[in-house]
Amino acid sequence: MDQARHFRLLTAHYGLYQFSVAMAGAFAGAYLLRMGLSLAQTLAAFAALLAIRFIFRTFSIPLVRRLGIKGATKLGAAIIALQFIPLMRADEPLWLFVWLCCFALGESLYWPAYHAMAAMTGAKGSRGRELGWRHAVAAFVYVVGPLVGGVLLERSGATLTFTLAGITTLLSITPLFFISQIEAGEITAPRLSYRDIDHRGALAFAADGFMCAGLAFAWPMALFLILGAHFESFGLANAVAGLAGALASLAVGRFIDLGKGNHMLIIVSLCLAASFAFRASASWSVTAALIANATGAAVMAIYTTVLMSMIYDRAKNSGAAFRFHFVAEGGWDLGAALGCLAGAAVALATDKVSLATLPAAAGLLLMYVCVRGKSESSSV
Repeated sequence: MDQARHFRLLTAHYGLYQFSVAMAGAFAGAYLLRMGLSLAQTLAAFAALLAIRFIFRTFSIPLVRRLGIKGATKLGAAIIALQFIPLMRADEPLWLFVWLCCFALGESLYWPAYHAMAAMTGAKGSRGRELGWRHAVAAFVYVVGPLVGGVLLERSGATLTFTLAGITTLLSITPLFFISQIEAGEITAPRLSYRDIDHRGALAFAADGFMCAGLAFAWPMALFLILGAHFESFGLANAVAGLAGALASLAVGRFIDLGKGNHMLIIVSLCLAASFAFRASASWSVTAALIANATGAAVMAIYTTVLMSMIYDRAKNSGAAFRFHFVAEGGWDLGAALGCLAGAAVALATDKVSLATLPAAAGLLLMYVCVRGKSESSSV
């Protein structure tokens, strides 16, 4: 099967999957806050989820060997679809734990396998453009998804919203059935994967995880609280941000394919630093919070395209794409878990919720050092 058809099918899957995330998954933190958990408690819960996911990933290797990366992606997505059942009762400690385990298990299978597939389907010389389109699809989905999710959660309740999200996640698996099995290198035992790691790639993902603890976990929950804990307002704010992200994704992809990835990395690093400062000070003004959310989404869209174009090239050149992403995702989990705990500590110490995003800025320098330079072949 040609690379272009692989790309289209994988993008169709990704768009449907991200619609489910935008409609319901992205509201999980806000939903836990509405159920009565504090910001610090919710961040600690996400840290626990990431730690459980790291542990589950180690034990997922036999399944991936048996199913292949396409089968692991499908199974992971199916398990993720089931997470909404325990999430609806997450105000009870037992069901909160069941939700954490279900979501962690699904993602431990899904993300390394999905990223390995994405790395192996990219065409040489068009990685940036392809990722730009893929992230643009996701970003446009993040315009419609939050609007639908916000309205449904506020007016129809969690049962209908989460049921529709689960069905959409299951539907996203359909395009994967038309992709032929993809070889992503040898799938080795965890201890061998961790022994022969690409240190630079793993550290880049760890730094990205630490930053995302502030930008993707702490910030959305802080924004939800700043907006008065209203699902509709939160959904509308994220829809505007999704539009900004879509436009930015399309623009940056072409610069990467022209060999301007390092130039874009310098620009995006400076923009990320400004974004952290802007978000951290947003507690004092709703308008500032909305502007920070929209501009921050555009910056993150550029950053993600720059980072993943280089990471995917390193994974493909390594000759063992799954092993590369298995280790890298483990680094991301640990980095994000530490970032969530740091944010939770700040949330306990102050009533200014947006300050919980600030510790994650420490990951920016490490990310820049790891990602800058040409995409190289690795020994992973």
